[in-house]
Formats: sequence, structure tokens, C-alpha cells
Amino acid sequence: MINIEVAIYGQLAQVFNKKYVSQSHIEIKLGAKVKDLYSYLSISPADTTYIFINAVLCDVPGLNAAYDEPLHDGDHVGIFSTGYMWPYQYRDGAHITDRLREALKKHGAMHNTYDIE
Repeated sequence: MINIEVAIYGQLAQVFNKKYVSQSHIEIKLGAKVKDLYSYLSISPADTTYIFINAVLCDVPGLNAAYDEPLHDGDHVGIFSTGYMWPYQYRDGAHITDRLREALKKHGAMHNTYDIE
């Protein structure tokens, strides 16, 4: 098992019985990926926008590039609900994962929505 810290912003904060922002430490199986975290939290990827792991951008609205991103002991995962735009603290840019970089190359620049085949 690994321990991660999860911060959820927006209406999805209800997962932890909060109104706008929730933060919780959880234990999840070793080898878990973001898709496993969604399942553990009973969150639909369609209800998320930006996903950060350790302050590195892993996903943007509609791309689902973070599904197979591995989680590690001690990670901090930030999940933004739909309706929440680019987080203010990243207004000057953000580090992104290789998976997201490849998805953006395939689908073009960042948008608020994507038409995925």
C-alpha cells in the first residue's frame, strides 16, 4: 500500500463531505494509477478538469492523459472539478508530464474541451 494526499477542488469536494475544497490522506494499493484513484474515490473522469501530481500538470479538460499516470508513496494529487479553470498559481506556466505533452502534440494546444475520436 502507498499513502497519498488528495486535494479536490469544486463540487467533487463532496467526496470528503466538504463544500468547495477537501484535502485528505488516503491509502491505496501499490502500483495504483490515476484511474485507480478515480475508482477509489468514485469520481468520473468526465467530472474533472485539471489534474496535478506533485505540482506537475498531468491532465487538462477532456484529454484523459493522466489515466495511466502512476502514483507513488507520498504523492500529492490535486483534482479540479468541472467549472474550474486554470489554477491561478500556474498562470505563468506549469511543468507537464510526458504523457500530457504527447496528448497535446496529438490534439493541439490546450483548450477547455476536446473532441476525441
